[in-house]
Amino acid sequence: MLSGGRRRDVRSSSRVRKIRCMPVTLPGSNIAGSRVRAYTQGMSRPSPYALPFDRYRELLDREYSALSDLVQPTLDRSVPACPGWNGEDLVRHTAIVFLHKAETIRTGEKPSHGWPPLSVGSLPPQALLAHCYTRLTEQFDSHEPADRAESWVPEDQTVGFWIRRLTLETMIHRFDLEEAAAGPTTPLDPDLALDGIDEVFFVMFVRGKPDPDASGGTIRLEVGAHSWDVRLDPQRAVVERDVPAEGQATLRAEAQEMLLWLWGRGPQPEGAPDTAVELRKRLARAL
Repeated sequence: MLSGGRRRDVRSSSRVRKIRCMPVTLPGSNIAGSRVRAYTQGMSRPSPYALPFDRYRELLDREYSALSDLVQPTLDRSVPACPGWNGEDLVRHTAIVFLHKAETIRTGEKPSHGWPPLSVGSLPPQALLAHCYTRLTEQFDSHEPADRAESWVPEDQTVGFWIRRLTLETMIHRFDLEEAAAGPTTPLDPDLALDGIDEVFFVMFVRGKPDPDASGGTIRLEVGAHSWDVRLDPQRAVVERDVPAEGQATLRAEAQEMLLWLWGRGPQPEGAPDTAVELRKRLARAL
């Protein structure tokens, strides 16, 4: 139980907060040996870009450490990607997301009554982030990635889903705080950025709401030799990986530039076709 004292309102969500803003203690030990499994185990539609779990844990610890270092310099700074929020708001949001997923894994179901605990508001942002990250990594490292954990994706109710999801979330929020600090930003890990593009489409975008005003047009996104063809149908967006190019309107970029644009963290890549604007607007509603 956290200590009592001054309480502060803490924003939270059973799902990662909608990312108009996608918007941890010390890093935990890596999952090692026989416990390392591909993220895709148990999924009906595996992602070809998923990383091994020991790599996710390594990257999660690294991104957390960088994010943690940015807390104090950005507490009162506006966060460009999160209108109306300062660094403290973003840190508290991130911490409560960590704690929510830790409790989801620990109890087998997402918290409901009395959430978030009122006592978490008594901790200053840095201590709250550290406390919640410790709780999260304790759960990650005491479970198999294939163990059950509730998520919004019916075909992937696993701890591994959250290891992947929160590694990507932490990377994006680290970038957010770097922008708030108005200093240089650290390059995203290219493999994780590529995985993040695939997650945007197959974990989030295809589950978005119908859009009666959709054009039905198709846009092809290319990152090196990899591609995603997105058909903007009114009822449900359809995404296909690595299909042959057939003259589709195409948007090309490096993995970091593409991922940041998809999440509303970067400018539209040069040479984008008209359907790129429609795609980004629809993504903003789905994320």
